[in-house]
Amino acid sequence: MDTGLNESILKDSRERMKRVLLFEPLIELSKKKIIDLNGKKVDMHSFGLFVLLYFFEMKLIREKRIGVIEIAQYLKQVCTDTYNFTDTKLEEIVKSILTEFRPSGGQKKAYSFYNFELQTEDSIDFHFIKTSEFDIQTNRQYYALDDDGLELVFATKEYFQEFQLSIHQLMLRKLLEKGEFAGALRQINEMRMDVETIQERMDKIEQEIKRNVVSIETQNKFMKVIEDRNYRLNRENEEFNELHQFVAEAKQNYYYLSDENQEAHAYEMLLKVEKALHQVHHQHQQLLNISLQLKTQVLQSAEEALYYIGVSSFNFDNEITSKIVSTPYPLESLKGILAPFLPLGQFSTWSLLSVFSPQSWNEVEEGQTSKSFEKVSIEEEQEHYAKIIRNYYKEIFLDMLATFGDRKEWALKEWIEHLQSQNDRRLDQRQFYDFFILCHQKSPVTSQNDTQAEESLHLLAEVMEQLQGRTLLCKELPERIIGNERFEIQNMIFYLAEEGEDLEV
Repeated sequence: MDTGLNESILKDSRERMKRVLLFEPLIELSKKKIIDLNGKKVDMHSFGLFVLLYFFEMKLIREKRIGVIEIAQYLKQVCTDTYNFTDTKLEEIVKSILTEFRPSGGQKKAYSFYNFELQTEDSIDFHFIKTSEFDIQTNRQYYALDDDGLELVFATKEYFQEFQLSIHQLMLRKLLEKGEFAGALRQINEMRMDVETIQERMDKIEQEIKRNVVSIETQNKFMKVIEDRNYRLNRENEEFNELHQFVAEAKQNYYYLSDENQEAHAYEMLLKVEKALHQVHHQHQQLLNISLQLKTQVLQSAEEALYYIGVSSFNFDNEITSKIVSTPYPLESLKGILAPFLPLGQFSTWSLLSVFSPQSWNEVEEGQTSKSFEKVSIEEEQEHYAKIIRNYYKEIFLDMLATFGDRKEWALKEWIEHLQSQNDRRLDQRQFYDFFILCHQKSPVTSQNDTQAEESLHLLAEVMEQLQGRTLLCKELPERIIGNERFEIQNMIFYLAEEGEDLEV
């Protein structure tokens, strides 16, 4: 046989065997000989599949407390007309199924085979079902679907279109957990297609609403469809929020990696994943708004349909004109007949409540009178804020001078320790530390500085006035000072030099 053909057949033998062995627990369940109270053999093969599907459906609706009793009650509903079981017997069957997917003691479900590609004995471990929670009060163990169980479900059931986005969200979480960011980006692109498909279906529903809502029955039908869609959209939105949180935590973990190359590549990929996920989530949130608008659309369409049905069934000539012409009504009676078709009387007046109405902010053309409020310019707002900061910096500087008296030199650490002893609330403010950083950046600071040269010196204008010809110099020290739980700053020494004094930093 051709060597190339042989290699092609044996290639990826382990992966192919894994997909074959994935169904092995269901085959093993079909070999179990279990009968009901009527002596009828139980189809354990189907029961095993139903249990996996039940786990998956509960995972979609975010129900985590699934134990033997819940599964037994579900199977009881499924086989009520087929088998006859007691509750105890049904719980034993559920335990047997769970043991088949997850051996007792939490052991892995392992299968051995001969790997002809590697010419050696090989084995594959499966994780179909895992434990999730344990209730100490009731002494009950709860279970959840694991990775291989999820893969088996995907391989055995065809899902409707409305479940596709939820499935892709689950698969995206698995890819992120494994660190496969390239696959995660592709998965997000598929989610974008799902969102676009949902939007197209909702557009079709809107068109159907406008055409077909002509009765209470059709109105209720569309309302139920929209409520079901809205429920699923809310569930999907919750999953999007959890995915955002998961990506944020992953970014933080990769930020502290020791390998710089690995860190940079992984962090870059995570940024792309985060950006793409935000875009898809934004599109999905628009669907929530559309779903809410569709509810209103159904009611409006029903009202319009009833109105036009009434108009089309009402013949003005027969109902009104013929009666007026053929019957000699007195003039007073004609007023009563015509009153519903006459416009209501209108009276123009001015209400005091109009002063609370929204005001016009449009710019007024030259030569016209403005009825709108004057705009507050951005420059005025910035100047107002700068004035507050300048006064705040002045207060800090004067307080520092008053504390150290006639001393020409002092350390920032001394000043902060003094404030800590007094429980000064300024230590909790970011602007307090910004003042010292700004002084260090612009050192030396004198009263002759051009305060209009740049914004940062403009903020120190009040401090410059207090120097009165002196010079303030700052020199950093190696140690760090912890102001409080939130802030820390590098220690520095302040020098206050008199006019004409040559003092180097």
